[in-house]
Amino acid sequence: MADASSKIKVLDGGFSSQLSCHVGDNVDGDPLWTARFLQTRPRDVYKTHLDFLKAGADIIMTNTYQASVGGFVKYLGISPEAGLDLIKSAVGLAKEARKVYLEEYANNNTSNQNPLIAGSVGPYGAHLHDGSEYNGAYADTTSAETMRDWHRPRIEALIESGVDLLAFETVPCEKEAVMLVELLKDYPETKAWLSFSCKDEKHISHGEDYQTVARKCYDLNPDQIIAVGANCTAPANIVHLLDGINDNRMIPIPLIVYPNSGEKYHKDLGWTEGDKLQRLDHYVHEWLDLGVKYIGGCCRTYAEDIKSIRKQRVFGISTRKAARDEKMKALQKETDLLAKNQELTLHVSKLKKEIGKIKDEHFSEYLSLARERDARYTLYFENLSLQLRLRELESAPADTAHEDPVILRIALDRCREQLSSTQHKLHKMSEQYAQTVPQREFDSLEAKWSELDKRAGELQAELGALQEKYKKVLASKKSLEEELAECKERCSELERAGTPRPRWEICADFISGGRERWWQLASGLSSRDILRVLLKELGPAAESDHLEYFDGLGTDPAIPPYLRYTGKVRNIRLSRREVSVLITDVWRGKGRQAIPMQEYLTKYLEDRYQQVSVRAEWAYNLCAGAEQMLDEPQVKLFWGVLHGHLSEDIYWSLRAQWETLRDQLYRVSKDGETISIEDFEKVAKAQFPLKSEVDIRNLCDVVRKQLKLKLNNIEVNLDKLFQENEEGFDRVEFARELYRQRQQAQDKYLREVLAELGGKGQGSKMITVDALKRAFAIVDPAIDHIRMDRNIRWAFSDQVSELSSISPLPLRTLAARLAAGDIERVGPRSRSTHRRTTYK
Repeated sequence: MADASSKIKVLDGGFSSQLSCHVGDNVDGDPLWTARFLQTRPRDVYKTHLDFLKAGADIIMTNTYQASVGGFVKYLGISPEAGLDLIKSAVGLAKEARKVYLEEYANNNTSNQNPLIAGSVGPYGAHLHDGSEYNGAYADTTSAETMRDWHRPRIEALIESGVDLLAFETVPCEKEAVMLVELLKDYPETKAWLSFSCKDEKHISHGEDYQTVARKCYDLNPDQIIAVGANCTAPANIVHLLDGINDNRMIPIPLIVYPNSGEKYHKDLGWTEGDKLQRLDHYVHEWLDLGVKYIGGCCRTYAEDIKSIRKQRVFGISTRKAARDEKMKALQKETDLLAKNQELTLHVSKLKKEIGKIKDEHFSEYLSLARERDARYTLYFENLSLQLRLRELESAPADTAHEDPVILRIALDRCREQLSSTQHKLHKMSEQYAQTVPQREFDSLEAKWSELDKRAGELQAELGALQEKYKKVLASKKSLEEELAECKERCSELERAGTPRPRWEICADFISGGRERWWQLASGLSSRDILRVLLKELGPAAESDHLEYFDGLGTDPAIPPYLRYTGKVRNIRLSRREVSVLITDVWRGKGRQAIPMQEYLTKYLEDRYQQVSVRAEWAYNLCAGAEQMLDEPQVKLFWGVLHGHLSEDIYWSLRAQWETLRDQLYRVSKDGETISIEDFEKVAKAQFPLKSEVDIRNLCDVVRKQLKLKLNNIEVNLDKLFQENEEGFDRVEFARELYRQRQQAQDKYLREVLAELGGKGQGSKMITVDALKRAFAIVDPAIDHIRMDRNIRWAFSDQVSELSSISPLPLRTLAARLAAGDIERVGPRSRSTHRRTTYK
């Protein structure tokens, strides 16, 4: 919680409002506003700063919002120099208040242990004193150059006085905002925030769309603008102004808000409606949810409001953290329920399968039992009828002798036959249905199945409800994962932007005496002292003027034109990045112009720097930096082209490969932005048919590494893959791999050509044009006449003579020339019997 709250900076409040508590006057309406008190009541200005620091402000702003040299000259009757001194005194008063605050409160465990001072820079319209600063109307009649000339002296005075940053505040129009952002580039070491005054929930005071202007201004100078936001605006409008401003942005805009109290000012009645408004700290939690990093107050806000904002900052973050913890617990509980539901679902499915199996096994047995039951009933009644009939015959009276005994005998035999047949059938059926399940067990199983089926229905309904909850949990999980990915990406950006500590132990490999002597020399020293020891050990240049200056090489015609200079040249120590940016700019400017690189570089420096000494500084420092960076492939290529050792067609051929592959990938991509890694591999194979499977796999591996793709992520973002920064496309890992494979293919190609010419052992052998043609035709049957002619002329360093009149050269010389040129294989080395092109 402490780490989260410490990232939110609290600003001071309305300076004029708090100042009135000391001077007792209403400062509204004065053409200089509070700036007049820099001359008349400076101690009260100092006390106002101290009030805000005691209230917990992390950043205080100087009393220079409406201060200008012209205003001081007009209304105070002082000279322009005195006006600049008065602006500088405002910074001094803020510094004095900070010093006293730190001395008195440094040991009180306050959280603002290092408060910053921001130089307040109000809009151009403030000094006009006609109310145009509230609607930006002056932008329609005032040029950007006029406003720039008016702002520059006061900004320079603030910077020279040592402010920590600048506050471009209450800007009402887009024209002045863009001008201020561009003007800030003239002071590259200075940071600033940009804050607009807005007339409603969507528009700045002049009427432009707030979010459009804010994004545009931040993107013009993201390295120096630390935040963009709004001030001197009703607090109820802030959420609508900022909501959605960072949607669909890779790097979000840091936000700053310090609105007024929401009261309305009437010329005759003064400030009104104060009793109808919420306190300023009431809105803090909403602003924190939007990602605001700087919070303070403007007109009609006092030190007490700042104290409340500081408390709300910490408490708000604590409350949201607790709410998030509760939400995570609820999500965990729902996840456990989902797991239990899945277990029950599997159990129900298993029971259903068992019930179906029981039904299939015993239904046929049930039918057999039913038939057996019916047959037994039939036999039973037939047997009973025969027994009754036999009893009747046996109990017949004596006087029945008159009946025919033959007939009776026949009837008796017939009954016995029927009885024997019935008993045989009964015995057979008993044996047949001996293993049949009784009806009672079947009825029991059927009742059990009915109960299980009902239970399965209930579980199915419960499963549906849990699935809905599961979808919500997944959505919340996805949202949290996106937030985590954004945080990780931001951390990576911060880690990459940070300055790592040098690995001094590597220096031991370059010092005589090894690691033991290096540790003896460097032990206990600061980084600056270690650097001096290292330079001293590497050579005597560190102890002479050569460490700070280069000696000019003179103006002899043998010296390259861009290095012709007499006298000392200051060593400005270009960084590796600055050297790369400069080389890339030279390539872009030259393009395909048919002039040597030395001549173009001379013209390039002359066009950019009119002073000869400055031109010499950049030329000598570029060469010195390039010599130290020859381990970089793109720098080595530029250095070789500059000295005529390499063909610049190598660079343009590599760039053509890069752009052709990029265009083909964009055509194949479905959405114009992404492509699967499998499709990338197919396009690469089609684009580079001569590359081996190993080379194609290496390209895919480099793509994964550059984009940091995980194993389960197969989508390649083409915008990120082919993103070209100011250091050039060839600084990207993917472009470097293309260049490495190109060099390997060229080396193999040339080895085959040289082998056809006699091999390395024949370095002094004289090679004619026809011999080199035959070697190319054998090794590369697909080569055309145009490429053949270009390769021959490059090898023999003759671009104008007839090929038949070119004199032979030693094989060693031809090998060196071919290795330095743009020589590439056109097709595979075929061994077929097809007709081959003959070169004579």
